[in-house]
Amino acid sequence: MTSQFSKSFIIATKETSCIFCNIEASVCRLREPQLDGLRAIALLSVFYSHFWEESSNLGHLGVRFFFVLSGFLITNILLAAKGHDHHAAGITVFFARRAARIWPPYFLTLGFCWLASGPLRLPMMQESLPWHALFLSNIWYATHGSEPWALAHLWTLAVEEQFYLIWPFVILALPSRHFLKFCGALVSCTVAYRVCAFALGKVDEATLLTFDSIDALAAGAALSFLSEEGWSAPRWLLWLSVPVGLAGFIMQIVSDLGNLVQWVVLEAALLLPLAAIVALASKGQFLKILANRSLSGLGRISYGAYLFHLPVWAVLFALSARFGVGDFFSRGPLTMLVAGSLSVLTALVSWTMVERPVMAWSKRLTSRLAAA
Repeated sequence: MTSQFSKSFIIATKETSCIFCNIEASVCRLREPQLDGLRAIALLSVFYSHFWEESSNLGHLGVRFFFVLSGFLITNILLAAKGHDHHAAGITVFFARRAARIWPPYFLTLGFCWLASGPLRLPMMQESLPWHALFLSNIWYATHGSEPWALAHLWTLAVEEQFYLIWPFVILALPSRHFLKFCGALVSCTVAYRVCAFALGKVDEATLLTFDSIDALAAGAALSFLSEEGWSAPRWLLWLSVPVGLAGFIMQIVSDLGNLVQWVVLEAALLLPLAAIVALASKGQFLKILANRSLSGLGRISYGAYLFHLPVWAVLFALSARFGVGDFFSRGPLTMLVAGSLSVLTALVSWTMVERPVMAWSKRLTSRLAAA
């Protein structure tokens, strides 16, 4: 009896360990340098919109791309976990490693802004802090306005965390034969949501809520599922994405078409080229320049650079006011150069001293749990 129990325990342990191995293999397989290069380009587009040209839509396109890529990568990890019997172990690993990746620099940023809110002149920091700490920043800004401005970009991380909270259980519960239909339904529901928000005159508030980004996350998820199934996009679809992408990009950048066309029509249309870019880059079939060490290195630390860039700008504003040059770091190429460089430097320090050590520790911990 004891022997039989020991044998069953060893088999279960091997199976559980296999989950961890497959998740690791899935992550490593997706560590394509070109994906990091795309992250870097998306980050620079956000920097441009925030630091240089406020009216530019480049930053918005960069955020949309981040959501497509996130849906793709996260779904790939979860599908690897779903392929095994021990779903609870796979979900535990997923949440533990997501927390290790996202939380440390995030809460360090919150702590810094809370302590420095007086010198940095950040109104409503005290009131908003619980919302940020619970990853409800998007709801805070949708209901309370634009302050504190130095944390306004955290709405995107709130969307991501809310997605992480629900999506693993959707993946486990949803039969594979219905997965693509479900993703298509999510995209359709998002379009309907935008139409309703436009009709109610609530566009500014609606763009911050999670529902507005579900289509991009679902598009990435569908792409991941197709990739796992061995599907390759036909050439005609890839070629179709080129004119759609160029036309949509030009219309977004140079024209003010109003919310109905720009927010309802173009947002959905641009999912095709964004997904095509991710599909090609994930297979190493995109521009080789994206795999450049400098560009891919920037993409690897892009989370920290994105997280820190507005707080860094707030510090520069406070210093310029302190020394009587209040407009020195208003928007422009100088701000882009200085604030962008400092954001990247801060992210590099964070990656070296905080993020990478914590992620390594979390991998050792979850691996021990598998062997326990």
